Amino acid sequence: VLVTIYADYIAPLFDKFIPLPEGELKQQIETMAKSIDFPLTKVYVVEGSKRSSHSNAYFYGFFKNKRIVLFDTLLEDYSALNKEPAEGEDGENEETKSKTKNKKQGCKNEEVLAVLGHELGHWKLGHTVKNIIISQMNSFLCFFLFAVLIGQKELFAAFGFYDTQPTLIGLMIIFQFIFSPYNEVLSFCLTVLSRRFEFQADAFAKELGKAKDLYSALIKLNKDNLGFPVSDWIFSMWHYSHPPLLERLQALKEAKQE
Repeated sequence: VLVTIYADYIAPLFDKFIPLPEGELKQQIETMAKSIDFPLTKVYVVEGSKRSSHSNAYFYGFFKNKRIVLFDTLLEDYSALNKEPAEGEDGENEETKSKTKNKKQGCKNEEVLAVLGHELGHWKLGHTVKNIIISQMNSFLCFFLFAVLIGQKELFAAFGFYDTQPTLIGLMIIFQFIFSPYNEVLSFCLTVLSRRFEFQADAFAKELGKAKDLYSALIKLNKDNLGFPVSDWIFSMWHYSHPPLLERLQALKEAKQE
């Protein structure tokens, strides 16, 4: 509920959301959504270029009221960086104009559809629901263990509270110290699961025939988002919720060649 409230009422206070105009891209998005029974109601473009060059797309909404949001930096036709500078601008020289002209940001329509195919794959494969269930189970387990541990005098005595058992101190001890090893293990498991979900979503886009376009889109997004393609496999396995670019490209390479 909070996610929906944020997207509809809070986010528009900080960024400008406009409906995607009628055209080929919108028609293709609606066709793809219909092909996988995604209950799409609206498609928006958010003016994210004012804050950063980060490119992304996401969907939100409950039940039969789903909306898709595209960053303007994701779309070649909407990216402010790709727009021609106004004539007569002060301080504009030929070298600057040449750099602006050669530096393209965003993806073509086919690549945008491939990125959306990946995002819709998360919905079709139930990744969002699975993450919500895991989150709720974790919350239940944490509060259950808190209820069990808060009455243990030995726990407070270990931290110097021999005669009293203040609840607030118990809350800090349990969640900050006792749960610390558990949180590290849980974080690693969720990272592994997230990476698995990302590969599955890529495979879903591949099944939609978007392997070639997703391959090129991932390269462009990594460049636009200032990502570094090479990473240590141990560090990335522990910390990266998304697989490194080269691993995702390798998984798509076979289908691209086919």
